[in-house]
Amino acid sequence: MCLGAASILLAGCHPSAPDGSLVVAQTPVGVPPPPAATVLDVRYPPGSRVVLLVPPFRTDSVRELSRGLVAAGDPCVSWDGRWVYFDGKSSDDADWQIYKVNAGGGRPERVTRMPGGAMDPALAAHGELVFSSPVPKAGRLWTAPEPAALYRQMPDQEPARLTFFGDSAVGATVLRDGRVLFVSAEPRDDHNAHRHLCLFTINNDGTEMTAYACQEDGVDFIQRPRELADGRIAFLAARTEELGPMGRVECVRPAAPFATRSSLFAFRSAGCRSVEPTAGGDVLACVETSGWVGRSMTPIAAIYRVAADAAAIGAPLFNDPLWNSIEATLVAARDEPAGHTSAVVPGAPYGTLLCLDVNYSSEPATGPSPAPATKLRVFASVGPGQQRTLGEVPVASDGSVIVQLPVDVPLGLDTLDAQGHVLRHQPASFWLRPGENRACIGCHEPRNHAPRNARPLATTQKPAHLGLTDPTTVP
Repeated sequence: MCLGAASILLAGCHPSAPDGSLVVAQTPVGVPPPPAATVLDVRYPPGSRVVLLVPPFRTDSVRELSRGLVAAGDPCVSWDGRWVYFDGKSSDDADWQIYKVNAGGGRPERVTRMPGGAMDPALAAHGELVFSSPVPKAGRLWTAPEPAALYRQMPDQEPARLTFFGDSAVGATVLRDGRVLFVSAEPRDDHNAHRHLCLFTINNDGTEMTAYACQEDGVDFIQRPRELADGRIAFLAARTEELGPMGRVECVRPAAPFATRSSLFAFRSAGCRSVEPTAGGDVLACVETSGWVGRSMTPIAAIYRVAADAAAIGAPLFNDPLWNSIEATLVAARDEPAGHTSAVVPGAPYGTLLCLDVNYSSEPATGPSPAPATKLRVFASVGPGQQRTLGEVPVASDGSVIVQLPVDVPLGLDTLDAQGHVLRHQPASFWLRPGENRACIGCHEPRNHAPRNARPLATTQKPAHLGLTDPTTVP
């Protein structure tokens, strides 16, 4: 009896991950994606797996963490270092979902059950999972009829939607201050126009959606942003002619993300598949080695540990000729990101927008005269290429305006002069969550500017109200 009980207990225990271990996503060399593939099927073709590499990183000591799944990738380690979350697919015709497994090994457990699948796991405070859903078809990431949105999911709770863009929101990572950084397209009116990609942030309740970087110099490809130990944000970037499953590594500094875009490494970084930070300031980079002097001509992605001041990439930390090691992250406990008290009021039908001065802008006004705006027109995106004008509200003499607007729908703004001419235009590029109170300084105001210390005249009056189904203005 005792021996039987002991064997049951032992069967439920998993080996721990030794210090210095790596969790790695590997794809088999030369395996094509399946027919009717999704973006994840292309990234992680059949046989792709998530494994644990233990020091000294030999190919004969690999532990498979995604055992039982037909494909897996994109691992994310929990803040306490005990769990690994990843994208996984249980059968050829199943949707991709998020799974978790003990960092030392065991049976993967499905965490999400999203219609159309889920991808890109990231972890916020208190065990909260952030991910994108649905998983678009291959080649349709930015043209899918149903764009991928960000969701949050607390343990044992239902998921809640966070983003309401007309374009997909993907590649989320949680910053140390608790904000969620993600990739989406630069807002535009023409749904069929070419997409330039940018970085955005939101709080983990979907409030305060804010442009973060690359809005003024958007590129055709941005993937896998990560916050490094020194606070910089690293990401993969490429132009259209360079597009593929890889890019060069760039970064921006958090104090001035719009003005500090540069290469992360001092050496050529084309062919990089991912970068991940380490506690000591080094970076784990998965880079293709084909064509390099002294390396195999077969396009194999290997893992490198790169110091911040490295002049060259050096020798691989791990290289398996049968597998592309495309993503690697260290198994270690880290500081949990800051928590956030939600400003969302469940069930509230509107949020409030306050603009301090719609005439304060870094962009010149259009129209026949530079006269100040007298009205603010608000419109909503109600489908691809479809917009509905909600109405117009008066602008106070100091340029301020306050208005209550519908929630969880993309909103855009026009400032108008006394003759109704458009002075400045903002495509449907932001939203309000239920009960959210949101303020902005101006219309396309200069970056890193603080507002003047004065009470906006608009706040002395009752806010105007514009509804999605009844575009009337309440005096």
